[in-house]
Amino acid sequence: MLNSRLMLIVPVVAMALLMSVALITVTMQFEARIKANAHARMHHLAQLGVNLIEQQSDLKMAGEDAAAEGEQAPIDAQEINEVLAAIAQDSSARILVFNELGWAVADSRGEAERVNAHVNHLQRPELELAQQQGMGFERRFDPDWQTQANYMAVSFILGSGEGATRILQVSEPSTELDKQLLITRIWSGLAGLIGVCFIYFVSWSFQRLLQRQTSAERESLEVKVIARTRELSMLQRLGSLMAACTSVDSACSVLEPIVTQLLPGSQGAISLIKSPKGKLEVVMNWGGEWTGQSLFGHDECWALLKGHTHLSQEEGLEIPCDHSDPDVGSQLCIPLLAQGEALGVLHLAFLDEGLMIESQPMAESLAEQVGLALANIRLRDNLRQQAIRDPMTGLFNRRHMMEFLENQLALCKRQKTSMSMLMMDIDHFKKFNDTFGHDAGDYVIKKVAEVLLNQVRKCDVVCRYGGEELAVLCPDTDANGALDLANKIVQAVAGQKHSHNGQSLGKVTISSGVSSTQTGISTIEVLMKEADDALYQAKKAGRNRAELANSLKEEVSPKVKMLPKAEATESS
Repeated sequence: MLNSRLMLIVPVVAMALLMSVALITVTMQFEARIKANAHARMHHLAQLGVNLIEQQSDLKMAGEDAAAEGEQAPIDAQEINEVLAAIAQDSSARILVFNELGWAVADSRGEAERVNAHVNHLQRPELELAQQQGMGFERRFDPDWQTQANYMAVSFILGSGEGATRILQVSEPSTELDKQLLITRIWSGLAGLIGVCFIYFVSWSFQRLLQRQTSAERESLEVKVIARTRELSMLQRLGSLMAACTSVDSACSVLEPIVTQLLPGSQGAISLIKSPKGKLEVVMNWGGEWTGQSLFGHDECWALLKGHTHLSQEEGLEIPCDHSDPDVGSQLCIPLLAQGEALGVLHLAFLDEGLMIESQPMAESLAEQVGLALANIRLRDNLRQQAIRDPMTGLFNRRHMMEFLENQLALCKRQKTSMSMLMMDIDHFKKFNDTFGHDAGDYVIKKVAEVLLNQVRKCDVVCRYGGEELAVLCPDTDANGALDLANKIVQAVAGQKHSHNGQSLGKVTISSGVSSTQTGISTIEVLMKEADDALYQAKKAGRNRAELANSLKEEVSPKVKMLPKAEATESS
């Protein structure tokens, strides 16, 4: 409020001062002109009186021919009074003529004798100046008019040659002059007042305009602040939600409803790199089906090649990415980065190029959040995989197997379904290690693991139980299905030939034991013990075969045939 008042007062005062100076200057010029006109009028009357008196004197001399050349001719005072009265007739002026001794010899009012009753008039300032300089002026109080009066005196020589010196005095009250000066000052004051009012009105109008503009800017700024606060809040919420996500799918489900609010009017998609230097695949989209390529290479996106945001249309240039749809409109590609590594690309398409440029900062902030979240998900997934995977074979480890068994047994109990377990062991592995070395042994374990992975279903879990022992967990599978799978795996392993570092490793076989919950097993220990006992029976029966747990042999359909017994060999 104080600043607003200062903004109004300061220009008003400054302009009022400038206007006052201008009005005072103009008023002084008008007053000087009025005074100059008054002086000029009095001087005109004085000169007129002098000229008429001199003419009258010349006529008198010529008519009577009574004086010699160079001598003064007598002149009648009454005639001069009449001449002076005629001159002052249309004005308030009074005209007097004084001789060299200071006595009034003529008066336009005919009162020269009464004037002579006063002190010597030669002591008057205007008369002294007239004697010395030829003309004098004085302003003083006049007792006859009872007001201030202006006096002007002019000296002249009556007659030719060395005639008598006379002084003609013109006087008039300053009432009219003062009235004109007063009117001038009144008009000047009114003009100043009108000017101040005008300046105040202009300043007030300008202030109102400025206030409205400031108010509009403040409201616009408040709207922007509210919108920015909402966007930051949504970004913070997005970051919090994505930090809790454990997979890319869950992150995408969280991202979709928020990104449509953060980037209204946009169509978009997110592509992720599935493997190092591999293809990018679209994992989610919003605002309609994404019409660009769903699978493309790293070198087909300018954003990944440049390492920063790429606009398909910028400063009149149109350089779209190879994977984009040229008919969509203005497009924006932003790399999803984390610690300098590209994880994918955020694709955006806008029908309006201006909206695209306006949305770019928010899109880049969103891409930064998504990139960090995806990096955290990948890091957690890598750590989790390291915790549950066997580093040599890539199979699940014993820890994950125990967790899976616990969860699956509880699920089977609730849903009244069956789960089976295959416990497997590589035959004569100790002798194999002693003969070919531990490197060849590790090689064989990895090859057998590959066979298992190729034979099982996606829902089955293949684990390395320890050493050369492997296990397969089969959800929703009864003993018949498990035994059939075990026989297929045994045959597949036996049908392969292996060589390592140019050396043939001979025939590799495995033995398998099968257990299942269909007999009512409800604990991990019992399920594993029955599978282990069945494995022992397969070893005892000649290896390279699969055996059912004793509790399951009566449950197996006759259509599922056992593999023929192999010749008994040396125990492992």
